[in-house]
Amino acid sequence: MRKEFYLVRHAESLENIGIESTVFDPNLSPKGLWQKNKCAEFLKKYCSSRAILLSSPFLRCVVTAEAISQVLGTKIRLEPSLHEYFSATLFNIKKVKLSSLKKIASEHPLVAGDYSDDIWWPDVNEDRAMLEMRLAMFRNRLLGNEFNSDRIICVGHWASVEALAKALVPSMDILTVDNASVTRIDFDGRKSHLVFNNENSFLNEKTS
Repeated sequence: MRKEFYLVRHAESLENIGIESTVFDPNLSPKGLWQKNKCAEFLKKYCSSRAILLSSPFLRCVVTAEAISQVLGTKIRLEPSLHEYFSATLFNIKKVKLSSLKKIASEHPLVAGDYSDDIWWPDVNEDRAMLEMRLAMFRNRLLGNEFNSDRIICVGHWASVEALAKALVPSMDILTVDNASVTRIDFDGRKSHLVFNNENSFLNEKTS
């Protein structure tokens, strides 16, 4: 089955601008709230309500995905495989406290599906190899029969978007993954190829 993958980094968060840096799950900044809408309008050029929309459970990703959900008329599915990189330099894993998938879904009406109260984040810090393995396993799921759509949108973080993109196209050269940027990778049934990388020119367009 031919598939188009749209890998989206969440819009700018409060943490990205140095606010609430001690909060595990900050929301979007005022600029990020604007960016998410521009990103959603951009994706509308390529996707419809038939697209599958997957999001990291982190608030900044869910809020970004909500804008896409509203524009396309499709529901959000929480996907822990897209979660943040739990490196030792970023997180003290013993102190991480996040909402369960069930609670997140209950607080966001645009999220569909049944979820549990189980902990969805790792119990040990991740290193780069663990991150890459996580996203390689997710790539295998995306290319399989689990997600039955020819267009799949994945909303994640710099690290998860980068690792997933390289899992799909190992030869990719990724220098940065900007907030609200979109990377498109097409799968022709045998091989994946890059269509565009870190596209964010829509953020420079003047609001009419």
